[in-house]
Amino acid sequence: MKVVRSLLFYLFVVFSFPVGSALTCLASLAVKPASKAFRFVASRWSRLLVLISGVKITVSGKENVPRGEAVIFVSNHQGAADIPILLASIPVLFRFIIKKELFKIPFFGWYLRKADYLCVDRGAADKAHSFMSEAVNLLKAGQDLLIFPEGTRSRDGKLGEFKRGSLLLAFKAKVKIVPVAVSGSFDVFKGGSLLVNAVPVRVSIGKPISLEKYGSKFDKALEDVRSAIERML
Repeated sequence: MKVVRSLLFYLFVVFSFPVGSALTCLASLAVKPASKAFRFVASRWSRLLVLISGVKITVSGKENVPRGEAVIFVSNHQGAADIPILLASIPVLFRFIIKKELFKIPFFGWYLRKADYLCVDRGAADKAHSFMSEAVNLLKAGQDLLIFPEGTRSRDGKLGEFKRGSLLLAFKAKVKIVPVAVSGSFDVFKGGSLLVNAVPVRVSIGKPISLEKYGSKFDKALEDVRSAIERML
């Protein structure tokens, strides 16, 4: 059953991606900004991916997502399945902040660029200022962002340490943090296997955290956000 399900999953990806992308390109002609059409379709397509995979997602805390103000969603990162799971679970359109390597993947990278997801180059300090400026402007324009503060996927499913600069953007833009915990996604592609495991996944969305109260206590804010995610796992 697992093999059949996995085959159907990959067949759906292969055949639906080009068709869906073509239709989205047409739809983007009538939607401004055009990237919004790509983000909207990505969320709907992700719901279909999850449905076909057999993965059962339980989402709690949707009521904690603020409306009418930009926030940064901060999520742990258990595996490759996190991207469609989060797109299918968070009830607002948002932009991922993603490492540059993913933008180099054929076709997938093209879609990331069309959706205006933010590319972060962790090895290029000279580009940090322009990235930060672009991200702050998006937040001030009311656009929600999502970041994986661990910087990479977990190797054992456990919550890793947060990169010290991961919350710097929130401090600069003076926006709230919404902690998100994803539990169970590590086992969707267990051990790096390409077979899809229909495991239960829980997505917990925590209450917004204002950083104003921390003042210059950056490390304390990082510790509290990480603890909020850890408690929801």
